[in-house]
This record gives sequence, structure tokens and C-alpha cells, in this order.
Amino acid sequence: MEKIINFKNKLLNFIYTYRFIITIIFIIVGVLFKLHGSSISLWNGYVYNTGVEDKSLLFGKSRTIRSDEWAVTTPLIFSQSFNGFKYFSDILRGGTSTDAFTIYGLPVLTLAEIFRPFHLGYIFLGLAHGLSFFWVARFILLFIITFELSMILTDKNKRLSLIGSFMLSLSPIIQWWFATNGSAELFIFGELALVLLYKYMNTENFKHRLLCLTFMAICAGGYILILYPAYQIPLFYVFLSLAIYIIITNYKKCKITRKDIISIIITLAIFALLITSIFYTSRDTIFSLMNTVYPGNRLSEGGGAFRKYVSYIDNIFLTFKEEGILTSPSEESAMFGLFPIGIICAILAMIKNKKLDLPLVVLFIPYIIIGAFAMFKIPLLAKLTLLSYSMPEKSVIAIGYIDILVLLRALSITKHSGKIWKSILVSLVTSLGLVLICKTLNPDYVGKILSAFLFIMCFCLFFFALQYNTKYGKYIFTLGIIATMLVVGFIVNPICTGIDMINDSPMLQAIEEINNEDSGLWLAEALPFPCPNYLPMAGAPTINATNIYPNMELWEMLDKDKKYEEVYNRYSHVYMEIVANKEMISDKFVLLTNDKIAVYITPDELNDMNIKYIFTVRVMEDFKTDNIDFDLIYNENNYHIYKVIYK
Repeated sequence: MEKIINFKNKLLNFIYTYRFIITIIFIIVGVLFKLHGSSISLWNGYVYNTGVEDKSLLFGKSRTIRSDEWAVTTPLIFSQSFNGFKYFSDILRGGTSTDAFTIYGLPVLTLAEIFRPFHLGYIFLGLAHGLSFFWVARFILLFIITFELSMILTDKNKRLSLIGSFMLSLSPIIQWWFATNGSAELFIFGELALVLLYKYMNTENFKHRLLCLTFMAICAGGYILILYPAYQIPLFYVFLSLAIYIIITNYKKCKITRKDIISIIITLAIFALLITSIFYTSRDTIFSLMNTVYPGNRLSEGGGAFRKYVSYIDNIFLTFKEEGILTSPSEESAMFGLFPIGIICAILAMIKNKKLDLPLVVLFIPYIIIGAFAMFKIPLLAKLTLLSYSMPEKSVIAIGYIDILVLLRALSITKHSGKIWKSILVSLVTSLGLVLICKTLNPDYVGKILSAFLFIMCFCLFFFALQYNTKYGKYIFTLGIIATMLVVGFIVNPICTGIDMINDSPMLQAIEEINNEDSGLWLAEALPFPCPNYLPMAGAPTINATNIYPNMELWEMLDKDKKYEEVYNRYSHVYMEIVANKEMISDKFVLLTNDKIAVYITPDELNDMNIKYIFTVRVMEDFKTDNIDFDLIYNENNYHIYKVIYK
């Protein structure tokens, strides 16, 4: 037994000592085997289904609900390889120059890409390895950087830091949104900046300081360019609070020299120049997006997010059960922060230690501010804190993150666990209260059996958190957290290898070949979302691919009186259908949902839009006119490609 324990300790010490080398090895191996978590194989059922066998899936299952990843982000990223990774693309929103860098957030061959390092794989390694690097590097770096920050927060408690890494990197809200909205990057950049700040203040080596300063600037730029204020603003307050804690506790050790001041000024100047150049280049794009009807410049006064405080506990079922869910698994996902046990542990720890704890105090400040915004409608608070640019239900990601950090810190300063009967009582009351609230708010989803399971899960986790410093408490709590996070987070996304299913598609190859021989504008006709986004994957300039910001020139050409401006002036997935004559069109533009519109055109309007190819499942010969003819040049599996002939 003693030999086993010694071996385990040596192995853990080895892993800890060489953790950065191991991190690099894991990333390299993952990229070599082209591992990724994209659900892009779902295209096989949506468009071509030509019998190409999908051998990419290794574990789990693809998620249809993650359409913003596999049906929007990833296909549009692939389109950049045909565009030469230029800043402005002629493929997206075909027929007009489209900013691919700022709003679309696609990989671009520009110096500014240093702020989006996870895109570099696409540019230098190709699409398959680039997709792998994008998924593997972000997850592994999020895990290890969270560990490093947790080591600072817990006074180098390795076990608690490991717990923190699992709780954040595998939290449902991270995994369900892993490839979109920049949630993973926000934590990577924010946490890494804090770790670098700590390193900067604890070294006098100028070269090391310069390196820290450089990467802090990259982190700042990366954080800013996520351009998702719903997460950015509330999380900024958390990172700011932690930065204040790091500065207060380390400023006496940090001696700033003249060289340091000069290097800071130069770094800030270069950073400001780069960021300014990006926003100047994309000024028209940003102005266009801010003036859309949706998402536009949305403002919130706060309130109404109470359910998000407790809904994290039923996230354990999101990968298995969707029946009865209020919205969708993605929207229901939350940070698995074990509210409210971290707060309870923190209060008990400070009472027992008979003093306030600085990290806990600085974390409670944003907790109260963001919590007030999320729970109550307070216009002045929302305006003064800029949280009005967030949304209550989105801001709770910061609350859940603080819950994790508070729990880690509280357990690290707790010297003795309380009496068992008190821990049982607290765990019983909090678990029962959470489950009852959760069941009341969502009775169709949380039935009796699930309620019982949730109660047992919460009780065990809460009890062993309160009993963490007992003989077996820390071991059981650690194993319990790891097991729970593997269930709620690890199996959300599939584990796949390569993109052969896309590359080997005869239809995709045909589209690419046609476009290469005689390029022109394409229209995905009478095909609902996500089909129009299929064409850009072959480099075909597609007029109705997802418009992250509207092609106002095109729409106003079809709507000269601007009668339907509120319909098309938005982020939109565009369904376009040809109608035999204009008398059959009651409304030219129709709003289907907040992010989906339908556009009805006549055959003669194809000439106005300069359409050369039509991708459709309909027979276009039925729409011939005196001026327009259609030549069928490809046909497979009920999908047709027509070349438009203008007489």
C-alpha cells in the first residue's frame, strides 16, 4: 500500500513539475490526430447525404442544437481558405465586400491576428489541423491557465486548483457554447492576464517582465475583440477585482525601474495603435451592426434572472434529456458553481478565522453588483456600470464564476471542518431548497425521479465541501467534482477526427470545380437554414449566406421604398425563393424569427442581383421567362445546380 501511495505521489509531482511540457505535448498530439469537437458531420443529413461514410466520430454525438457552430461559424471559417484569408471577403454575402475579421470573427492573414491566436492553425496548418488546433488548444489552455490562477488564489493548493480547472473548463455554459461567442477565450485571456500580472510583480528580470507585458497586451486585445459585451462587461469586473487583489498583495515586492516604465509606455502605444487601426478599418462594419434592429445596440435595465442562480443543478441532464426543457440545452446551460455552498463556506471560514479575507472581500463586491443587476430592475446601476450592455441572464456567467472562485478560496483558508451534524443540516436545507425551487420553476423538466437524483447529488457535494478538511473529505469531494463535471461538460461535444466527410463530398467538389472554372454569384434557392451556408464551404460567393450584418445595398435595391427595412436590417439567416411573377408576392420580405428572414423575388430580379448559379431542390425550368433561362449543369440526390442564362 505504501508503495502504491509513493508511486502516486511521484506521478503527481512529475505531472505538476512538467505540466507545461505535457500541455504542449497534448496539443501537438491532438492536432496531429486532427481531433476536434465540431458537429460539422451533421451536414451529411442536411444537404448532400450522398453516401459518403462519416468515419470522423470517435466518441459522443453531434449536437444539432449547436447550429451556430457547425452550420454558421465553422463553414464560414472554411470559406476563408478560398478567400486567401483576406480581411474583406467576396464570398460572404456574395457580391459585396464583407468584413471577415471584426464581426464575423474569422481567421484573417493580418498582424491583428495576434489577438486571435487560436485562428492561426487555420492559416498555417490547413483546415483539418486548424480546426483541431482551435478546439484542442483552447480547451487544454483553459484548463491549465485556470489551474495557474487557482494556485495564486488558493496559496498554491494543487488539489483545489485541479478542482477549479475541472469546474470551469467543463462547466455546461463553457461546453455548450465552446466554439461560439468567445466564452472560452474570455476566460483564457482574462485569467492569463492575471497570472502574467502576478508573474510580472514577482520577478525583477527585465526580459521576463517584458515577456509578461507583451502577452498581457495580447490578452487585452483578444479580450476586447471578442465583441460580446453580454459576457465581457460582467466578467471584466471579476477580473478587475482579482487584479486589485494581486496588486495589493504584491506591490511591496514589485520595484518599477525606468526601463520598466519605458517598456510599459511603448507596449501601450503599440497596443493602442493596433486596436485603433482595427476599429478604423472596420468602422463601417461596426456602425452598420450597431444600427441594426437586431441585435443592434441593445440595452437592459436588469432583473429577472433568478432562475439562472439555481438552474445549474439540472444541467446534469442536458446531455441526455431535452423533453420539457424551457428553451434549449444551450440557453439553459449555466456555470456549475455549486451556489450557495461557496458563500456559506466563505462566511464560516472568516468567522472561524476571526478576520476578513481580502480575496473573498474583493470577489464579493462584483458578486453583489452583478447579482443586483441580474435579480432586480435598477436602471441607474445598469447605466453606471455599463451592465446595460449585457443581459441579466447572460451576466450570471460571472456570478457562477465567482461562486467557483469563492469556493476554492474558502476551502483553502478553512483550517478545520465543522461538526458533522451541522454540515448535514446545512447540506440538507440548501439541497432541498435548491431542488424545490428548480422543480417549481421548471416542473415539466424536473420530475420526481430527477428531483430525487438532484437532491442526492447536491447533498453529497455540499456535505463533502463543508467536510473538506476531514480525513476523507477532500478525496471524496475531489472525485465527486471530477465525476460530476465529466457528466455535465465532457460529453456535451463529440470527439471527432478530421473533416474527410466534408472534403470527400462529390457535391461540394462539384460546386468548387464549377466556381473555379467560371466564378460568379450563387443563390441557395428555396433552401432553409442552414443550407445556404453550405456553398461558402466550397468557396462559392453566396448572396444569402448568413448575414452577420445586413447587405443593405442589395436589400434596398429590392425594396426601393424601404418598406421592409425593419425586417432585413438585422443579423439574419436568409431564405430566398423565386416566385413566378410579382403578383404572387404579398410581402417581399418576411420576418420569420428574430434572426431569420424570407425574401421572395421574381426570375427577372436575378439579373438585377447578377446571379450566375442557383443551388436548389426545385425545377427551375418552370420559372423561365422571355429574358431568363436555366441550364441544369449538375444534379445529385435531388439537389440541382443551374446556370442562369440571360437572353
